[in-house]
Amino acid sequence: MPVLDLTKIAIIDNHCHPVLTDQSISSLGDWRRLFSEAADAATRESHVPFTAFYRRLIRAMATLHNCEASEEKVLAARQACDRAMLFHRLGTEANVDTFVIDTGFPRGPHTMPNREFAASFGCRHVELLRLELTFQELVKTNKTLAEAREALAFELRDLRASGFSGVKSIVGYRTGLDVHRWPEQEAQKAFEAARLEATERGQVRLGYKPLLDTLLRDALSQAARQNLPVQFHVGYGDPDVDLRQANPLHLRALIADPSFSGASFVLLHACWPFFREGAFLATVYPNVFLDVSYAIPFFGFSEYVAATRAAVSVAPWTRILFSSDAVGVPELHWIGAIDGRRALSQAFAQLIADGDLTPDEAMQAAQCILHDNAANLYGCPPRGVS
Repeated sequence: MPVLDLTKIAIIDNHCHPVLTDQSISSLGDWRRLFSEAADAATRESHVPFTAFYRRLIRAMATLHNCEASEEKVLAARQACDRAMLFHRLGTEANVDTFVIDTGFPRGPHTMPNREFAASFGCRHVELLRLELTFQELVKTNKTLAEAREALAFELRDLRASGFSGVKSIVGYRTGLDVHRWPEQEAQKAFEAARLEATERGQVRLGYKPLLDTLLRDALSQAARQNLPVQFHVGYGDPDVDLRQANPLHLRALIADPSFSGASFVLLHACWPFFREGAFLATVYPNVFLDVSYAIPFFGFSEYVAATRAAVSVAPWTRILFSSDAVGVPELHWIGAIDGRRALSQAFAQLIADGDLTPDEAMQAAQCILHDNAANLYGCPPRGVS
């Protein structure tokens, strides 16, 4: 089957996260913990080496550093590179145009400023506002639900002017994607419970469904008014997510609601394991985009290819987006770009062999998925245009 060379297409990474300022690795266990969504230390430290993703990453890093493909040798070679050199080498190979960065995690002084990270990687960046963190702050600082909703409308009134190209929701982690319209009394009761938690603990984790659903609908209204993309965590995640409630089909009521038609719904992580459901939604609803990520989830390469084939075989390629979902270390942003191009190339090779696409059509589709769709969605100008 023909193999497409996609290395010259500069990627817009539609969804990724910041990296840590300190890139030194104190132990092998600390390094392994970066490549698992498991909560328990034993799984993260002892079982990660026995995953297909991790073995592939170590071999790829060994090739990059021209060393033996063992954890110890790879980490030693990595430690011998200063941060600037490491980022430059990874960025040169990845060929990324723009990072679309979820500012919600990780946060704090241990995180490298996004502008510095992007510049060191040789690319640009735009940022997304994490909605649930905003909601939690408003619960802490407002005494009534009415005041919190008014403050939210003010906070989100002009997101572009505030420096954001879209927003991101993790309601799929918190209370599920089946977002309802709640009676005022139920939402008020949930607000009072959340306020009590904030008062007693000094912080609040927004797991109160009537309240979270109400505030999310308010935020969607603001995004729709401003014609902005709204990213949703869908499917695969850490043990905090209930996969039964993370199926993208639960979002149908919001997607089909005319009052939110101005917003673009971006379904993250290929919705794995619900990638066919995500492809269906991107096919039949004009405001839905399917993101396929290639560094997180931590999968064997064939699983990335399976999700990619489902996406490009079902959904219009004008509704598919590339991402890495990388976080913490720049190797994930790098390997996501490498594996994403490779998975797309294999998926398109099958479509060409089946007579679905010509090679020229496949290259056009790859350009859309890797770059153009995200450029249009987030308003990224061409290189050299400010």
